[in-house]
Amino acid sequence: MDCHNIQTAELFCSMDRVRKAWHSVIPCDTLSKSQFLTLMTIYHYEKPQQNEALSRPVKLSALANSMGQSLPALSQRVKLLEDMGYIRRIPDPDDRRIMGIQLTEEGIQVLFIAHKRFDSIISDTAEYLGAETYDKLISLLTQLAEALELAVSHMVQIEEQKKP
Repeated sequence: MDCHNIQTAELFCSMDRVRKAWHSVIPCDTLSKSQFLTLMTIYHYEKPQQNEALSRPVKLSALANSMGQSLPALSQRVKLLEDMGYIRRIPDPDDRRIMGIQLTEEGIQVLFIAHKRFDSIISDTAEYLGAETYDKLISLLTQLAEALELAVSHMVQIEEQKKP
């Protein structure tokens, strides 16, 4: 095995360890990472803006666009989250055919617990690494994410060109 293949294997193993550690942030075993991410995205969408008194439900189409997911896949996840009691559907006051999605108190509580856990984990991690190393890590991870996204995009373009 050449050096490049060894580094690739090491990177893969390290990323898998980070993935496993990330899962510990989710406060309940019944939620998958994609379900948890959906709850977080709903939370960020429904936060009241400066001139609003109340939070606003998010439309499924806006949520799907934001997450880069298909409506059918997201609809299934939303249904599961609704069945679990973490979200509810709210009819649009202007058009009753359109349903908005909003977090329930249980959904907000799950996010609150996860935020506290994540804050504690990240604080301990930053302390362990030291400020300079931690800042450099964030910069390098951002660069890695950008490079991976670019490489995937390039690969998709090449595959599209090969199609008859």
